[in-house]
Amino acid sequence: MRQSTLKTASALPFTILYSQDTHAREWLDDDHLLALIQFRESNAALQDPRICTVALPQLERTETAEFWISPWPVHTGVSHGIGYADNGSILFLQLRLDEYAEDALQPLTAVAYRRLFAAARARGYPYFLRIWNYFPGINQERSGLERYRGFCAGRHQALIAELAEYEMHLPAACALGTTLPDSAPGAGSLHLYALAAREPGAQIENPRQISAFHYPPQYGHRSPSFSRAVLKAWSTQEYQLYISGTASIVGHNSQHTSLIAQLDETLLNLKTLLAHASRSIPVPLQLALLKIYCRSDADPAALRHRIVQAFGVDVPMLFLRADICRRELLIEIEGMAVGTAR
Repeated sequence: MRQSTLKTASALPFTILYSQDTHAREWLDDDHLLALIQFRESNAALQDPRICTVALPQLERTETAEFWISPWPVHTGVSHGIGYADNGSILFLQLRLDEYAEDALQPLTAVAYRRLFAAARARGYPYFLRIWNYFPGINQERSGLERYRGFCAGRHQALIAELAEYEMHLPAACALGTTLPDSAPGAGSLHLYALAAREPGAQIENPRQISAFHYPPQYGHRSPSFSRAVLKAWSTQEYQLYISGTASIVGHNSQHTSLIAQLDETLLNLKTLLAHASRSIPVPLQLALLKIYCRSDADPAALRHRIVQAFGVDVPMLFLRADICRRELLIEIEGMAVGTAR
């Protein structure tokens, strides 16, 4: 998998590759590695800040990891428990906090987000493009409140405090449920990783859906605070679209009860989002990769076939077992698209 780093005139600050986890050691010796995202059970302390281990099992037999490759050398460090990797154009950060009590997720989320914002600003990257959120028991209730709704309330509290014109500058995001440790004194760990930039991206919404931050009160006292995607221009001819977790939702309502029907609706949402984002730039957007989260142990081959049929091209895909933010949802898909004239 590993190739010598190419010198390029591209302004894109990184590319993402899916490849076998066994290639990790050789890439960790390269100062062009921005991040390594692995999917396995791990409670290891933060050592190399580029290594991000997410506690989700893979649905395919191959051990696959994400390799985020920078065209320029990367500087790394750990500051106040937040790991970072910085290549001069984009900043990768990660933070893991243990829940100290079973009802602590809401205040812990607010603290985690404010710490991420402080760390990014300290390095000169005040604009978040994308944030990934993982924590166990996402649909369970604690003190009469679903944990996902508690997370949303804590995130909302922090974003309102940190962002001017809050609804116009929300990052893309996803929130998935990991496995709940039986022996945890609280409820487990809140794990965040994120991308931040020196200049803002453009918030993109889906015409088929109500913006998540405008959801009615039935979805919680504080609605989810994220954009459907963020489009970042790295030059007049080079763009990246960071696509949030997308599911079978039209308007604000979940649709369908079967996995395949939900998949088809989700794919239509992704197509609509891509088309909508493409209208605002002079180059076409092409999917670069997709990450598929399934609530059950679904057959990846059948899902892959349907996704290829929908997009007409075999996009790199990674299939993971995860709990989705709504109990009735069986599948969620996120990804990245790239637009370039090259």
